[in-house]
Amino acid sequence: MTINKIFKIIMLLLLHGSSMVSFSQEWQHKIMIDSLEYYHRFQIRQLSNGNFLSPAAHVLRESTQEPWYTESPAVILISEDGEDLARNNFFRPGYCTISYSCTFEKGDYYYLLTTYSPEHFPGSFNHFENYDNPPSDAKLSLLKLDKELNLVESYDHSWPIDTYEDHGGSWEIYPNGFSGNIYLFTAFEEDDNIVGAYWKSVSFDNPSRGDDTLFFFRMNFDGKILNRKAVDVLEGKSSADTRGLRVNRYRGDHFVATDSCYIFYRIGNTTNGTNASACAEYYDKDFNFIKERYLVPDYIPGYGDYDLRNITVRRSNHNTTYLSTQIRSYENPQHDEDVRLYEINDDVNSTLPYLEKVKYIDRGTEEWDHTSLLSSVDLIDDSTLCYVTELYCGFYTSLDSWIVIEHLDYNLDTISTLYYGVDNGMSENLYDILRTKDGGVVIVHGSSSLYEDYAYYVVTKFPASAFGFVNIEEAHAHGLKVAVAYPNPGGDVMNIRSGLRNAVLTVYDMQGRKVHQQIITDEVTSIDASKWSSGTYVWELRAGNGSGNGNGSGNEILESGKWVK
Repeated sequence: MTINKIFKIIMLLLLHGSSMVSFSQEWQHKIMIDSLEYYHRFQIRQLSNGNFLSPAAHVLRESTQEPWYTESPAVILISEDGEDLARNNFFRPGYCTISYSCTFEKGDYYYLLTTYSPEHFPGSFNHFENYDNPPSDAKLSLLKLDKELNLVESYDHSWPIDTYEDHGGSWEIYPNGFSGNIYLFTAFEEDDNIVGAYWKSVSFDNPSRGDDTLFFFRMNFDGKILNRKAVDVLEGKSSADTRGLRVNRYRGDHFVATDSCYIFYRIGNTTNGTNASACAEYYDKDFNFIKERYLVPDYIPGYGDYDLRNITVRRSNHNTTYLSTQIRSYENPQHDEDVRLYEINDDVNSTLPYLEKVKYIDRGTEEWDHTSLLSSVDLIDDSTLCYVTELYCGFYTSLDSWIVIEHLDYNLDTISTLYYGVDNGMSENLYDILRTKDGGVVIVHGSSSLYEDYAYYVVTKFPASAFGFVNIEEAHAHGLKVAVAYPNPGGDVMNIRSGLRNAVLTVYDMQGRKVHQQIITDEVTSIDASKWSSGTYVWELRAGNGSGNGNGSGNEILESGKWVK
């Protein structure tokens, strides 16, 4: 892939500028594109006053002729009504950040936990070799901020970093990913301290320049590291791409705490060096290794174990862990991936070598589907949760796609399903989800046009009434649907996906003639359209004799749309 093509893809997917679009009880905060600077890489959290604070990356270049941007840690403050209250970035000459950051609220201050690594993009004005005293260290930094996001104090911890650059190999594709850096995984507050994990990598080279290292740490809010320990989980990995953590680089939620220990989840296992499972590593409260256990998915005849990818985890309210992942499609493992949500019994006292799968659910289409980049699950109460995925994206997110918001009960059975971003010529990319204090849901997602050269990041708030699925009219008022038809346009098969059951599906041609009718009983209903003429069709889902899973009565239309063959 050429540098120009990479640059075009980056320009299409990344975003900046700001606008806010309001709806009755729903708002959207859009971060639009700009050719010189923008913000991206958001992870939303709600503050005690109801406002929202998000870490971000501030992306900057000095001119449109400059091929590469540099990225610095940043924060954005959004009101509970979706207005932009404040933003700030923390640029340092010769340094960039490649990881997601974390924010905290403590008393009268906000805190940003972030990293700084030498900037390895050679075409950037901030490339470390452009300076008389180029940095040779990387930093884990806790930035103390006032309520206007001004820097009050910075607590920095620096360690020597490998600054080798291989100008003839993989380094050219993604310099900051293949050169020495520090990457921060999720950190969280525990007992008035910050507990987290970061990964320190070496530059890519052949033969290898050494192993990457995972560190656990405990830090107080005065920036003092109370405990830090290196974890040798990567021994025996000879390639930078198979050291185990590189494939987790863009995932934040890998780390959960129990009353007695910490559990760090990652792809692959240290015994055979493969990525055929997830590995849970157990550490006591002083970060001493206890043991490891593996999650072994189902076996595909003639292919091997399912390949788990892009995992994120969330602790439940009953001492289990929800693990969201992409997984190879059973029907087409070579060319398709679906999404899966596991509930895992990962009790440290279990003597079993493998993690116990309490239950799981699959979601997917015949195209590539994706989990959220940072978090796919948030808890609603002790017995229900919200699960979000992005479906029908295509391998390069090149198709009309939608975000699925599911309300699941204790057994992972569907209470209700809503679809967002349907049939709008946009590719949706999901990053984060948050259940808000008022019972609503906030999602962070990216939207890029399939037909025009624009894209943006969006923070979207759905009110409690829409997410609670009080009625379908309320869902429609906030851009949500209860059923979708795909692929659209399609061919000889029309698929209807819906959380509704026992509704009546009817399809009409443009002359109003009925071409198909049946009762919906499954999540996905496939209809043979091979004998239909090319053209546009209208489909309707009606309650039918009072059915419709409590969403309607009589013979009212629950959902409708157009489908093109």
